[in-house]
Amino acid sequence: MRHALILTCVAALAACTGEADTYPSLLPTDRILAEPALPDHAPHAASSVAVDAEAQARADALRQRADALRGPVIEPDALSRMRPRE
Repeated sequence: MRHALILTCVAALAACTGEADTYPSLLPTDRILAEPALPDHAPHAASSVAVDAEAQARADALRQRADALRGPVIEPDALSRMRPRE
């Protein structure tokens, strides 16, 4: 019980700071919902041809990695040593 009282006091003191921070300024809804302004180089960097080619190359590389992982986890000779002999 004593620990709960001490913990409550410590939490209350931690919440009370000497600084009086100002509340952040709120933005109007039209500014929040507006489309972002993109830099001049952004349309070229995000063109669908470049993005599609890069995504396709990455997907192909991931498929190759997945195919390489589809093999047996334990080599056949190690598996034969682990099985009990009859």
